Order: sequence, then structure tokens, then C-alpha cells
Amino acid sequence: MIAMTKPKQASLLATELREMKSTATGRNYQISIALPQAYVDNSMDFAPFDKRLTAWPVVYLLDSIWYFGMATDMVRIMPWCGGTTDAIIVGIGYPEEGSLRETWRKAVAYRTHDLTPMQSDKSEKYWSEWLRLEVKTGGGPELFKFIKQQLIPVIEQEYPADPARRILAGHSHGGLFTLFAMFQEPELFSSYIASSPSLDFAENSMFTLESKYARKHRRLPAQLYLSAGELEVGPDETTLTDVYRFAALLESRKYKRFSLTKQVFLDNDHCEVAALAFQAGLKMALRR
Repeated sequence: MIAMTKPKQASLLATELREMKSTATGRNYQISIALPQAYVDNSMDFAPFDKRLTAWPVVYLLDSIWYFGMATDMVRIMPWCGGTTDAIIVGIGYPEEGSLRETWRKAVAYRTHDLTPMQSDKSEKYWSEWLRLEVKTGGGPELFKFIKQQLIPVIEQEYPADPARRILAGHSHGGLFTLFAMFQEPELFSSYIASSPSLDFAENSMFTLESKYARKHRRLPAQLYLSAGELEVGPDETTLTDVYRFAALLESRKYKRFSLTKQVFLDNDHCEVAALAFQAGLKMALRR
């Protein structure tokens, strides 16, 4: 019998873990940071250790508890063939709460508050009963302030970040928040990746928010990647049809300086589609 060494905690190479207290939300956030391989070591003249940049794109990734490792590996492997560039990945998540179960439960509760743009009694009732925790909604404006006023300035002060190439990416409620952020200050990020956004939240409130924006603006200076899975449709599932409707609405506005890429992934449901959507969205945003 071949013996194995004693197990150790696994980690991703060239990554850092930091904690920040938000003055806007009052919450502590666990910030996961992955650094470009050529920034860490450019001693070789072939991919992925060549083509070092003086300033790197930054991907601000929501729900890092689930997507940080996946997005980091995607972003690092794609540049090997030269079509995209590497990037700094900044994952926004929550501190560990002891056990895996409690970390997961608290993360779902916190994100339901932080990633929703407005309050919803229906959503609070559903998530509170399911998680057996008190869940609040409507914390999106405060999370946006934290990202804009605290997180981005720290990242751009302490790392070689390119302010002209900020990317915001999220799935589900994260996709909803991504769209919300785009309408708050479109030029804060150069690209927005909204995967399967929860457009049905609070009685389709994002449609209302977009209509308010359209009444005051003819420009929407942003690049948006909007996607969903083919199987996100049914008696109790409207994500796919909502994404079609929202894309058609945006196209009808004919916003100046706005670019929309929309995609539907065949044979994928809400939980399965995130990997495909992030990969395609990041390819668009990080194209050389």
C-alpha cells in the first residue's frame, strides 16, 4: 500500500486573502486577490510568463465563495494562446463562519442583502424560511458605495491596476447587482458581465430602473455581456424570457456608446451555466 502524506489546506498559487470593513454596509468582507502570472514572475519569455503589462485589467468578481477559483483559472489559462490578457482578480466575499455549512448559510444570507438593489418582502420571506435565518434585502446601494469608495481605491493604490479596464462580473443575484451598478455609474467599469441576472426580483424592478434611466439619459457608456441558460424557463422559472425581454429593451433604446453581447447556452440550467457564461464574458472583456 502506498502511503500519502498528511493532508494540508489547498490554496491557489499567487493569490492573497485580505479583509476589509465597509463603512457603507458595516460588514466585513473577505477579499480574495489573484495576481497575473507574468506580474509575479516574468523570468521566462514564453506564455504565461511573457507579455508583462505595466497596468493590468481588474475583474471585480461577486460571490467569490463559489467563483473565485474558477474565474482565476479561466483568466490565467486563456492568454496562453494570445487572444486575451491576464488580469488581477478581486473576489468579493465574506469571512469564514466556522463550519462549511455555516459559512455557506451566512454567505447566502449576506449576498441576498448586498446584491439586491431594493427591498422585497417576498424575497425576505422566502430566503428566511429556507435558510432559517433572518434575511434582509435592498443593500445594493451600500455595496456599490463600498466597491466604489473603498475597494477600488485600495486595489488601484496597492496593485498595478489599469483604471481604464475595470470589469464587474456576477451570476444570478450577482448578475442583478451588475446591471444595477451599470445604471448607477456606467463608466465606473469598462465591462459588465451579467450571467442569468435575477430580473424577476421585486416585481421586475430592474425594468423600472432602466426606464427611469432612459428618461434622463441618451448615453449608456458601457460594454455589457448578458447571458442565460436554455433551461432557465418553465412555470416557475422566467430567467431566460426575462433576459430576452431585457436585451430587446436595451436594444430598442439605441443608447449611444453602448455595446451589448447576448448569449444563450444550450442544455444548461441556472446552476450549470455560470462557468460557461463567465468564460465567454471574460473572453470578451479581456480581448487583446
